[in-house]
Amino acid sequence: MASDTTTDSPFRCPTCKKGVARGANQFPFCSERCRITDLGRWAAGDYRIAGEPTLIPDDTEGYE
Repeated sequence: MASDTTTDSPFRCPTCKKGVARGANQFPFCSERCRITDLGRWAAGDYRIAGEPTLIPDDTEGYE
């Protein structure tokens, strides 16, 4: 018999590692708190995407 608990879920919250049901409101996170924590880590620069740094030109000409 299948269990409805999230502890049996193959999905894990990336923040706290608790089991998460695929149909959860905050999927892939277990809660809004974990979702906001993850967003804060991105905003603080704790996470980075690997690769060479890219310069973004400051070309505002023609956008007046």
